[in-house]
Amino acid sequence: MEREILTSKVTNISNDEQFNIHINGRAKQNEVEFVLIRSMYMLLTHYAKTNHIPFERALQEYSGAIYAQIGAMHDNEMRAMSHEDTD
Repeated sequence: MEREILTSKVTNISNDEQFNIHINGRAKQNEVEFVLIRSMYMLLTHYAKTNHIPFERALQEYSGAIYAQIGAMHDNEMRAMSHEDTD
C-alpha cells in the first residue's frame, strides 16, 4: 500500500522562490518524522560521498547548518508576525 505523506513545490515568482509543503492531514506524526529524517539521511550520505568525507563529518557539518537555518527561519517568521500585529 502506498500513501502520500508530504508533498513540496517550489514556485519562482519574479525571481523570488516560494516553497510550499503540504502534510497529509491523515498522516501520523511518526510517519512525517520518518519521511523528513530519512530525506535528511539520504542528503547527508550523498553529501559525504560527493565530497569524499566520512559520514560523521557530514553529519557534524549539517547539524550546525540545520540549527542555524531553522533558527533564522523562526526569527524571520516571528518578525513577520510582529509586523502583522502592528499593521
